[in-house]
Amino acid sequence: MRQVRFKSTADYATAEIRQLILSGDLPPGARLDQVELAKKLDVSRHPVRQAIERLAERGFVTINPHRSAVVAEISSADMESLYVVRKALEPLAIREAFPAYDDALDRRAAELHQAMQRAADAMELDAFMESNRIFHIALYTPCRNPHLVRTTESLFDLSERYQRTSLAQPGRMQRSNQDHAQMVEAIRMRDVERLIELIGQHNQLTKAAVDTKLNSRKA
Repeated sequence: MRQVRFKSTADYATAEIRQLILSGDLPPGARLDQVELAKKLDVSRHPVRQAIERLAERGFVTINPHRSAVVAEISSADMESLYVVRKALEPLAIREAFPAYDDALDRRAAELHQAMQRAADAMELDAFMESNRIFHIALYTPCRNPHLVRTTESLFDLSERYQRTSLAQPGRMQRSNQDHAQMVEAIRMRDVERLIELIGQHNQLTKAAVDTKLNSRKA
């Protein structure tokens, strides 16, 4: 298990509550009870309150006028709005980062693709998503514009609930990792336009899978 060190108790609480939301343990619409969360995380209420405020700023939580906090809902409309912005910013971030791609990134991308394949074979969704996030964020971080990197990373994190909804469906992890294999090759060949095209197609498949799932719930 990967060990993470946190700078503060609020950082720890933020990471843990975020993971509870991503995993579905705190589903959309669930009320965030500060007392219960504090007990669950073995911390005081103050860092939990800070964490909820941070997650509200990032779009994971909705704080109502009477100050009750709930997990933000997911919807096709919200997903579409989110991915429109990703479609605009991710190609810019990748083009900015691409001149810094090197052999070390080639190796890292290949290793992460293999890790995702192992997770897909074992049907371990959490492990797949962890490697998936590292893979995609690694494509942006060489960008020298810290504001662009931070914004792109934030948008990616917000889309993880939609990614999970997609990847939880039968065969989707394997299909997703076929896309990653092509991305690894585009990185190795230093074909930036091909990489951007593949990421766009990858995101479209995610959206289509989520729309199918959401529509099936309405039926």
